[in-house]
Amino acid sequence: MSNTAEFGASKPDYFHAEALEVVLKSLPKIHLNPGEILVQQGEASEAAYFLDQGTVSVNAETLFGSVPLATVHAPQLVGEIGVLADLPRTATIKAVTSSTVYRISRSELHEIARKAPDLLLFIIGQLGRQLDAVNRAVSLYTNALAALEKREFDSRILEQLENPPPQLAEFSAAFHRFSSQILDKRPQHDELASAAIIQQSFLPKASNLAAIEGVLELHAEMRPAREVGGDFYDFFMLDADHLAIAIGDICGKGIAASLFMAVVVTVLRTAAHEEKDVASTIARANAILCRNNASSMFATTFYAALNLRSGVLEYCNCGHNAPFQILSSGETRSFPATGLPLALYADRIPAMARITLNHSDTLVLFTDGVTEAMNLSQEELGEVAFIETLVSSHDRPVAEIVSRIFSTVDSFAQGAEQTDDITCIAIRRRPSI
Repeated sequence: MSNTAEFGASKPDYFHAEALEVVLKSLPKIHLNPGEILVQQGEASEAAYFLDQGTVSVNAETLFGSVPLATVHAPQLVGEIGVLADLPRTATIKAVTSSTVYRISRSELHEIARKAPDLLLFIIGQLGRQLDAVNRAVSLYTNALAALEKREFDSRILEQLENPPPQLAEFSAAFHRFSSQILDKRPQHDELASAAIIQQSFLPKASNLAAIEGVLELHAEMRPAREVGGDFYDFFMLDADHLAIAIGDICGKGIAASLFMAVVVTVLRTAAHEEKDVASTIARANAILCRNNASSMFATTFYAALNLRSGVLEYCNCGHNAPFQILSSGETRSFPATGLPLALYADRIPAMARITLNHSDTLVLFTDGVTEAMNLSQEELGEVAFIETLVSSHDRPVAEIVSRIFSTVDSFAQGAEQTDDITCIAIRRRPSI
């Protein structure tokens, strides 16, 4: 072929091979408009293409979207490795600009390769360069991701990403955007981490309650959906004979909910030590929380006082999920709501109710993150499955009951993302001696 301008300019030497020239002369031109797909990932590799004019992009199609791998400019042979190796397309090739290509069938490519061994050498070299690019990319991004995980990602790594070798340009651009966003959000992450520490500091430890040893088993656990959540629980001694118990759910998530949670817990603790009974405690706490509540936040709350000697439990259920009493026989009873959530209306005082927790009875308190846990089909766990777990676990230690509740939620979710905080408390009166 004497006039190489017909097939583009500045081509590698193998493009001048007579066998390739003969084949290209006999092929019709294929014109591509910007955005038009030349080959689709996953389809059979039935032909290679000679890009004579224009530019195409090579993209890997993933479950999370299209990932750019390379940008190819004319003149270039593309799709030949899949044809020679008889492999499905490993990427999608799409026109970036108006482009012209020639389609070279499998038999034609084999004939060209037989007559022009230099073509095979070039293809092998190109494959080697692609493997080298992959190895470099894997090494670079493995190290970069490890640095991000360890929070040791400094500006020197960004500098390397800003000046990548040509074969890593597309990878580097994408990773640079990703890592820059992480660095920009690091202060926010640090704030969330601090908020999480503060929230954890408000949670009590059963080991600090020496008065309940030999009288009660108690175990509590909370799993926030985010770094910080809106659930809370609390328990503390009111006097030598009475244990205060609280569990609640703030409307909302994140730092705002965490701050309001701290306010609710503090107000409840203060009111509990200053008022004479459960009803007065809730009335005072609600009045305080309603003042200057410009954010209009509220908290569903179950608050109770348990007489350690008699087992009498006085409680107010302020719009919260009804806790369950599990009798030693395995039978369950619930505690219906006695009023509205806290911080909504100062003049709506919840009523107080009373039950007796007998020896070997178990009290289970929880938030709606348990029964409203979702699976991949957007179905809720529901109260029936929750009660079944309670009944089947009624004779187990309270720590195991809580563990089984969380296991039930996890098994039901089938890997679905947790969208709400999950909190459980289990309390059992030990058998009388």
